[in-house]
This record gives sequence, C-alpha cells and structure tokens, in this order.
Amino acid sequence: MATDANTKDKVKFNLRGVLFETKRCTLCSFPNTLLASLDSNSEYWDEGRGEYFFERDPGVFNSVLNFYIMHALHVPKNICGSVFRKELEFWKIPVSYISECCWKQYYEVDETADINDVLRTTGDEIVPSSKEENVSYDGIRYKTWVALDNPNISKAAMIWNIIYTAVVIVSTLVFFLASLPDHRSELYFSTLQPAYVNYTIPSEKLRIYYMKDMDPGLFVVEYICMVIFTLEFVLYLIVCPCRQEIIRSPMRVITILLIVSMWVTFIFEFHKGKMIESQSTAIIFMVVRFFTVLRVVLILRLERHFRAFRVLLHAIRASLKELFLLYISFSITTVIFACAIFYAEIFYDGTYDNLFIAMWWVIITLTTIGYGDIYPTTTMGYIVGAFCAVCGIVLLALPIAIIAANFAGYYTHNSARMRHLKSVREEAKSATC
Repeated sequence: MATDANTKDKVKFNLRGVLFETKRCTLCSFPNTLLASLDSNSEYWDEGRGEYFFERDPGVFNSVLNFYIMHALHVPKNICGSVFRKELEFWKIPVSYISECCWKQYYEVDETADINDVLRTTGDEIVPSSKEENVSYDGIRYKTWVALDNPNISKAAMIWNIIYTAVVIVSTLVFFLASLPDHRSELYFSTLQPAYVNYTIPSEKLRIYYMKDMDPGLFVVEYICMVIFTLEFVLYLIVCPCRQEIIRSPMRVITILLIVSMWVTFIFEFHKGKMIESQSTAIIFMVVRFFTVLRVVLILRLERHFRAFRVLLHAIRASLKELFLLYISFSITTVIFACAIFYAEIFYDGTYDNLFIAMWWVIITLTTIGYGDIYPTTTMGYIVGAFCAVCGIVLLALPIAIIAANFAGYYTHNSARMRHLKSVREEAKSATC
C-alpha cells in the first residue's frame, strides 16, 4: 500500500526524450505556476505513457525543478538569457524568484539588446523611415541619400565622404589661420569704412578682428568651403526620405547652424566697416562669427569611417548617467575642501581671500593641474592640500574606468556584429554564384 501511494504521488515529465520525475507535493509549493496546475485533463498529458510531454529545453527544466525543491531559482550558465526568459514565461514562474547571485547573468541579455539596438541604428545598415511613402530602394534618390549618410555603402560614397572631410579640415585650418595678425589685412571687403568708433575696444586682438579682414586667399578658400557645405546640405535635404528626421540628427542641426552663421558672417563682412561703429552691432557681428567655429564639430563625421571612434562615442554616451553622478560628487568635494582650506588659512592674508578663490584652488588641485598661483602656507593647509590631491586622483580614475568598461562592452559587441555581417554577406555572395 505504501508503494502504491508513493507511485501515485510521483509525476513524470518528458522533455524531448529526457525524463524527469518528482513528487507532486513538491510542485504544490508554488500553486500559481504551470507545473502545479497540471492534471490528467491537461493538453500536455500523455495517457498511454502516463507522463507529461513538453517540447521544451530539458537543460532549463532541470533548473525549474530545482526551484521547486530549493525555493530559489538559479540561471544555468550554459543557457542564453533570452531563452531562459522565454522558458520562465512558459512555466509561469515570476522573475522575482531569481536568486540574487544570478541577477547579473539574467539581465545581461537586456544590456546586450540595448547595445545591439544602438549599433544597429548607427551601423552600416541604413533603412528609410516608414513615415515616407513611395520610397524606392533602387532609385537614385535613395542611393544618393545613403551615399551622403554612410561612407561604407560604396566606393563613390567613401570618396565623397573623404572629400567632405578634407573640406572640413581645410575650413578649420582657414579659421585658425585667420586669427593670426599676419594673415589679416586692412578693411577691403566693406563698402563703407568706419567713420568713427564711439567706444573703447578692450583688447588688441579684438581691434584686429574689427579693423582688419582675412587675407583674400583665405577668404576665397572660406567661400568655397561654405558653398560646398551648403550644396551638400541642400542635396541631402532633397533626397532625404523623411525630412523630419533631419532636426533629430545633432550633426545635421549643427550643419544648419554652421551654414546660416557662415552666410550671415559673409554678408556682414561687406558691411563690417559700418557695423563696428556701434558697440552693440559689433557684438552681434562677433557672436554670429563665433558660431562658425561649429565647423570643427563636423570632423566628428569621421566616426562613420572609423568604427572604433564610433564605439568610443557610444561608450561616452552610455556613461553620461554615471558621469553626471560623478560631477555631483566632484562638486560636493570641491565645496568641502574649499571650506576646509579657507578656514585652515584664515589667519593669513594674501592666499585664500574668499571661498570662491578657495574653490578655484580646489578645482585646479583635484584635476592635478596645479598652476601654483595659490598654495597653502600653514601646516593645516598642507594637510588639507594633501587630502585634496589624493581625492583628485581617485575622482579622475573613476570616469576613466567607467568609460573603459562601457567601451570594452560596445567594442566586443561591435566586433561580433561586424563578423556576423561579414559572414552573412559571404553566404549571400556564395549563394548567388
């Protein structure tokens, strides 16, 4: 009788030919799960064999049974996280039962998915927006758009992006050369020479910018670069399948600001003699000209050519939350050490006259720059300075470690992704032969 009772209490499971056996009372520990709700009327019940048959992974099922016995769910190391997640959904086991030691392994699949999503949306594959209708993948418009936005799509696209990058570099070089006094001449563009200047120009550098123009040769190169930037953007605006996406691209927004500022500056150059007569219009001229420095940012288009550079940008972007917390910690540390050094040197004049100067010294010390313009002179000040310097080393090491860890993750996934895409292309090429 005891043997019959034990046999009746046992339940068998067949998972792709792998048999498992346990007691029914063991499954009742978690009544809301699938195994606890099984009976002879279940769709999985095999009357002839006297067992439940499941077309599921037997490796995961071993962990599922251990969960009912140990009341703790552990993730198998040889099982993909996404597979284990789907198995839990099938067996109706809540993720809250996963043991703490397996949290990292279980949620790594989410981190991997996030990284792959970023790499997919900024990788070599470009797909037009679904908002744009009647887009032909074989049309000239689509191919031109892809060539302008992705240098790796064809040799022609690569050549154009190299030329565009060279134009950006030349334009940046002209911008720097124009700041040299030897490359500036007396006003010759302006149709009107300044009759008088009714304000005091505060510096010689500003006076050179106001009273002199860049050399004609540099001006011609600047004009050619400006025209190329404009034509490239106009062409992109024409062929882009979804123009609303342009304002969502930081690089395209920067290009718009650059083109507008360059053309406005170009127009101002012919009226600069009149504009600099008034301080307010002179300031407007310099503010508009300041935005032409955005041409330097266009060098970031190189990230399309170098995947490692692209991965680095992704790693920095992924580290923004941690870097912000680090910035908060840095600010708090600055305030604490500023107060400490101020009161440590409060009995001596000529060093830390106020807390703002003390904060300046702390920032320079924490960042290990150490100009030497201000330094402690007391024993207590030396102690505060020593602790401040040590804290600076620790604070600087943290962002490097965070960015390096994210870079390693993105670089590993990007390398695997590139190898996979290469294998897919080779298979497609061999299939067509």
